[in-house]
Amino acid sequence: MISKRKALLFKTQTEQSSDKYEALLQSNQIDATTVNTLVFDFVNLDLLAKNLQNFEDYSGIIFSSPRCVNAVYLACKQFNCDLSLWRQKNNFAVGTKTAQDSLDKLRIECKGADSGSAVNLAKEIIKEKTNYRKPFLYPHGSLKTDTLTAELEKENICLDGILVYHTKENPNIEEEMKKSTQNFQNIPEFLVFFSPSGVQATLSYLSHFTDSKVIAIGPTTETALKEKNIQVSGVAKQPTPQDVLDQILQI
Repeated sequence: MISKRKALLFKTQTEQSSDKYEALLQSNQIDATTVNTLVFDFVNLDLLAKNLQNFEDYSGIIFSSPRCVNAVYLACKQFNCDLSLWRQKNNFAVGTKTAQDSLDKLRIECKGADSGSAVNLAKEIIKEKTNYRKPFLYPHGSLKTDTLTAELEKENICLDGILVYHTKENPNIEEEMKKSTQNFQNIPEFLVFFSPSGVQATLSYLSHFTDSKVIAIGPTTETALKEKNIQVSGVAKQPTPQDVLDQILQI
């Protein structure tokens, strides 16, 4: 049975007790529940701390996800790093959430928050390439793509990449999905996918949701769904609660 005005949000784990996506949807009479698709193990924090302490070697830092911000936060907390001089550098972030986390947790202001993708961020960095004499520190996860690196290297802008977290599928995803749907009896009207890895993590269970309307965040997630022959009803151009709500209301 389809539960009208109900949405499942297939997202990664969050440290926050409240979720902005859930809050906005629920304020618009859409019953939204998050299912954690992925969890993270942080690694190489000692090496990251060493690189952070060598701030004179870099033009700035590039954050591609909130987890990268959190890795820097954890490294600083564990190894007592001073970020004051990093705040004077050319720092960038993909997405508003990542940029806000950087400001809130590290007091590092980042450009590129509205870029929405690695390709668009690369274009923004390249605009001021004459300002960058040194590489950028680039903490990243185990599922990173080479898009950003490739685009910047075309313009001789180098990244010093360091793996700071491993991504793995949530071992409790089936239990969370059953709980959210009363053992797959109350099927939500909307499914919202936030990443290609989230699509992969839920693939085994999507046969229960053939009548749901699927929304993807961004073109990369849309492509991942279509490659699995899953019909996409809408695509949120930016990873923001308002963009997701707009798509739901348009369908």
